[in-house]
Amino acid sequence: MAASGRHLTALDPSSATIDNDYYSLIGDSWWDPEGPLRALHDMNPARVRYFDSTVRARLGEDRSAVRVLDIGCGGGLMSERLAELGYSVTGLDLSEGSVETARAHARSTGVEVTYQVGSAYELPAGDGSLDVVLLSDVLEHLHDLPGAVAECARVLRPGGLLVFDTINRTAASYLMAILVLERLLKIIHPGTHNWRMFIRPRELHAALARHGLALAKPRGLAPTAPRHRLLAAIVRRRPLGEFGLTSSTAVSYIGHAAKTGTDEPGRAQP
Repeated sequence: MAASGRHLTALDPSSATIDNDYYSLIGDSWWDPEGPLRALHDMNPARVRYFDSTVRARLGEDRSAVRVLDIGCGGGLMSERLAELGYSVTGLDLSEGSVETARAHARSTGVEVTYQVGSAYELPAGDGSLDVVLLSDVLEHLHDLPGAVAECARVLRPGGLLVFDTINRTAASYLMAILVLERLLKIIHPGTHNWRMFIRPRELHAALARHGLALAKPRGLAPTAPRHRLLAAIVRRRPLGEFGLTSSTAVSYIGHAAKTGTDEPGRAQP
């Protein structure tokens, strides 16, 4: 693919085609570390570490006092891990099937999470009622990014955090996420990503700033294995191994943004 500026310009996401319905059909495979979503299992430990350390640094060490809304929670991979750490977590997803899977898994493990069926564009929370909004592997699936960001800003209290990970829109991400992982090897289900919906950090910065959310410098998120081992794992359709933070945001990146305004007494300022 040519890496010209014209070809690296996003279409209006509302007109882009993407298969979000696939996630309703996965069922218990959400929790299979070698199943169709094995890449998410590989990424999860690094993502949980980043989200947890960021929230504790910004909002204090008492996890039980932090109200988290996990938007696009799917089968509960992130919601359950954060609840295990002690956070008060509500998982939200438009897919009834995914929410049922999440509820069933939480019952089987005894982890306390509240799950609801709902939309990122109409969040079931009052104005300024939440400490943290989580969008993990979600931003690149949204047809109305400004609408979702506006809702996140509405429900966050001043000083609250939006934490996320997503995919950059670059030639490198097209090569890896679309051509190799999706179309060639089908490690990612074909059609569940649309490269034109991927988001550049500066675009996300602008969208967040319009709603009073100050984006900190994002970090890259990538496998830590040497390239030859990573290639072997991809070809053999095996887990990619541990992920870690990097300086390159060329493919995937992770970050957080704080809602501006006066914080609550006793809370650390971002």
